[in-house]
Amino acid sequence: MKKLLLLLLCVVTLLAADQRDSFKINLGVMNVTNFETELQLAPKGSPVGAYINTKDQLNMKNDTNVFRVDGYYRFNETHSIDFSYFSVKSDGLSSGTIEYDDKNITSGSISSYFNMDIYKINYGYSFYHNDKVELALTAGFHITAIKLGLFAYGIVDGKEATHYRSETSVTAPLPVVGFKGEYTIIKKKLFVNYKADYFFLSIDKYQGALISTSLNCEYRFMNNFGMGIGYNSNNIRLKANGNNAKVDIHNTLSGAMIYISYVH
Repeated sequence: MKKLLLLLLCVVTLLAADQRDSFKINLGVMNVTNFETELQLAPKGSPVGAYINTKDQLNMKNDTNVFRVDGYYRFNETHSIDFSYFSVKSDGLSSGTIEYDDKNITSGSISSYFNMDIYKINYGYSFYHNDKVELALTAGFHITAIKLGLFAYGIVDGKEATHYRSETSVTAPLPVVGFKGEYTIIKKKLFVNYKADYFFLSIDKYQGALISTSLNCEYRFMNNFGMGIGYNSNNIRLKANGNNAKVDIHNTLSGAMIYISYVH
């Protein structure tokens, strides 16, 4: 009886030692090398106007560094919750002629901004895992909060010396489905993981599509600490009714990441 109890204790100890991490958080910086938007904007009840490219026509920056946080909580070997947040801001100064918010601006001095906050929360179901590989299906929400504004001084709808101001915001809680996987190169030391989220939606006041992918390589230099590098890409098309306007936005965002991680 004592031998059986000792054997069971050894088995439990080994299983606990090999148990997957229950919590992980990554803190890092994303070097966004491509942040570009094509958008249409019009007052509610009016036809949507011409497309504007934020880089070419508004001279907005398309590269920046942003803080980013990612992680997960694992309930058990099969079920987990993933989360992510980062915010990208861009602004520009330009001049010339544009059509914006049902207004014709010519010979104008134009300042503008485009801010985008991205929140992700996914449930993960791990349908296959062993010592080397874990594969999971995911479903959740990709919440995109967009604020954009334009300020101009010049000829607006034929009137000279006119000040013009336009600001609007849209928050879209977009449901997504996806996939994630992790491959262990060196046990408890070196890992490669991949995530992908997809959605296509036409409901209520939102229409759109999304493809979001990330590929990371992580090295665990201590039991509870690691560091990693990776690459993330987001491509989103969104049509929505904002607070005071209709918007049609096509945004591309991509860049490299470097981060430190804590696991428990």
